[in-house]
Amino acid sequence: MAKAEVANKDTRLGEINDELARILAEKMEFLTKTLNETQRTTHKIAQIELEIQRHTSQYAGYEDEVKSLEKELGTLNERLKVSTEERDKRQQEKYDKEKELQRLDWEISDKVKSNDQARDRIKTLESDLEKHDAENKRLSSRVAVLEEGVERMRKVREEYMAKIAGLDQEMKGLASTKE
Repeated sequence: MAKAEVANKDTRLGEINDELARILAEKMEFLTKTLNETQRTTHKIAQIELEIQRHTSQYAGYEDEVKSLEKELGTLNERLKVSTEERDKRQQEKYDKEKELQRLDWEISDKVKSNDQARDRIKTLESDLEKHDAENKRLSSRVAVLEEGVERMRKVREEYMAKIAGLDQEMKGLASTKE
């Protein structure tokens, strides 16, 4: 039995040895995988640290650029403010000029209306003048005709008066000869 027991123990030791070899192989495989993963992670960490260094140096450059841009932005804001004030001033001037143009348009419109009324009044007065001038000419002609008629009547009257005086004289001369 002792041989069987030894053989049994050898078999058992072989099984344990196989089991340990399998466990060791699994552990080695696990450790190899872990080592590979650790190396990859270490490599990634190194890359990330390089990225961080690069970003840190870029960040410093960006800070300077941001300061420069903020300064430029301040200058641009000042220029914008000045430009806005200038634009507002010009818009006010434009508005004032438009108001002045509107006022002048109204004034011109009033003057045109006044001129039209004056023109109509002048036409009316010219028409009245022509009528009165024609009336005056007609009356002047009539006066001339009447004056001529009066002058003829005076001459006729004078002739009649002269005849009457001559006839009176003749009658007085005949009456004195009869007596």
